[in-house]
Amino acid sequence: MRTTTTSTDANKDEEEHQMHEKRVSQVLLELKIKTGVLRRLSKEREMYEREVLDFTTQIEKDERIDRNDDDEQNNARQRKQCLEESKAMVRDTFVRLEKAFVDLEELVENVVEGKEDFDLSDEVTGKEEFRLAKEQVERVKPSLCWLYEYRTFRVWFLRQWWCDLGKEALKV
Repeated sequence: MRTTTTSTDANKDEEEHQMHEKRVSQVLLELKIKTGVLRRLSKEREMYEREVLDFTTQIEKDERIDRNDDDEQNNARQRKQCLEESKAMVRDTFVRLEKAFVDLEELVENVVEGKEDFDLSDEVTGKEEFRLAKEQVERVKPSLCWLYEYRTFRVWFLRQWWCDLGKEALKV
């Protein structure tokens, strides 16, 4: 009877070890995927910003040169339309980039701080996937810092405005 208990304990230990290894590999896979998404969106944003700059330069050049040719006027209209589409894509990509950044930054912080079920932080932080994720977060962070400053200012401003509005209402 004792041998079955030891065998059962060994099986439990093996199952726990396998579940632990599976969780580590899931976290590493999640880090790899989210890092790739952030990298791709960062490149997309740069590409669309370059497009906006290129189209703006071309349109300014077209406006300096007065052409009466219908084809040239049509091309100029198409460039303006492409410029507007590129501007829309910059905004869209920026929103997706911000979301991807927050997701990856939270995952990295959770792993480092050992939050949730991340009792495996020592095993994950030493891996290449974690290092690359952390580097990508640090690379993208400066381009998003102004956003956090703007949001903080906006919240402060709205609170001030709301308080002032309340004071004005009390005066009446």
